[in-house]
Amino acid sequence: MGTITVRKRKDGSTSYTAQIRIMQKGVAVYQESQTFDRNASEPAWIIRVETEMSVPGAIEKANRSGVTVKQMIERYLLEYEKLMPLGKTKRATLRAISETWLGKLEDREITSLKLVA
Repeated sequence: MGTITVRKRKDGSTSYTAQIRIMQKGVAVYQESQTFDRNASEPAWIIRVETEMSVPGAIEKANRSGVTVKQMIERYLLEYEKLMPLGKTKRATLRAISETWLGKLEDREITSLKLVA
């Protein structure tokens, strides 16, 4: 079950922080919080996140550590070159991508908006 905390900011405005903590066998297995400017938004967020986390395997998926694009490219180069040698251009292009900002992104952070930017 989620909780909502009301806080005053430095500028005098009010913010609402919604927190969700899921416990299993007395241990917190998942925790998330989100801050909202209006009081009407957080109950819907709490319900949505709690519903998503009630699906079997959702907590394990949310808690897993991500893999960076650079690690994916390195594994691809290692495994694919066992089957068939890559051309110099393809190998160089993949290595160049892995050294950019895109190579530092984790798989769960990749969105179409970030790729377009």
